[in-house]
Amino acid sequence: MKSLFKHIVFKGGLRLFFWLGKLLRKQQLPKISKIIATILYRLPWSRKSITLDNLKIAFENKYNEQELKDILKKFLQEVISIALEVAFIVKKKEPLSHWAVAAGLEHLDDALKQGKGVIALSAHIGNIPIMLAWLAEKGYPVAVLFKEGKYLPEGFLYRLISSYKIYPIPFCSDREVPKEIIKALNKNMIVFILADQSRRGVYARFFGKLVQCQKGAFLIALRKMCPVIPVFITRQENIYKIKVYQSINMSDDKNIVEYIEQYNSLLESIILQHPEQYYWFHRRFKKMKLL
Repeated sequence: MKSLFKHIVFKGGLRLFFWLGKLLRKQQLPKISKIIATILYRLPWSRKSITLDNLKIAFENKYNEQELKDILKKFLQEVISIALEVAFIVKKKEPLSHWAVAAGLEHLDDALKQGKGVIALSAHIGNIPIMLAWLAEKGYPVAVLFKEGKYLPEGFLYRLISSYKIYPIPFCSDREVPKEIIKALNKNMIVFILADQSRRGVYARFFGKLVQCQKGAFLIALRKMCPVIPVFITRQENIYKIKVYQSINMSDDKNIVEYIEQYNSLLESIILQHPEQYYWFHRRFKKMKLL
């Protein structure tokens, strides 16, 4: 019954957001996002509690209780803003060129010249759909590993991703996914992997804790000898900024934790600058060890 209720809520929410995306003007999106976020903040629901717990773990000595709640409010507004922006872009068939600017694209250009494909390591921060669609619109051969939302309509993300000429790699199993990633790399594509969720692999440092981190992207890169490049997107006032970093230098699989911690350290520095833009709904610290 609980699962059915969530399906109904998510389906109704999707219809509402796409209706608003069609109805609203771009300058109205922040105001409507704030109104919806204020309502959500006042409601008791599990993901809000998870978010606050994550914030307390990550910023245990940096912010007091009220400051953490303020970040929570801004985070909820950010999540709603992203959803409304995606709905707006889809419904209005908006070109992406004026939604974002990019720095460091030369790192992607140089990596593609090697002809081995590129693994682009990103994370659940900022508006990922805009980043992927913006790069695809600029002519970059973009692929993305993703997992369909549990309560979303079947095939929703697959169809949305495909509609922007992005090569979709749905997560089906730990055995099949590497094969699909390698297929995309063999086509000299940029394969985006959001590598910040807790998955079985190894423990590595993140916000002063040892947390479970996935190592698959690094193992595939070592096998294919392809570049691994961190790429992130954050909101900068009224425009998004896509930042492409230099590739992570890798030699052998004996230093996997070191490579992961380079990625974690970079992500952590970005989160510290924009704590409200990270997707705190995930149980990132579910399985952790103290240093």
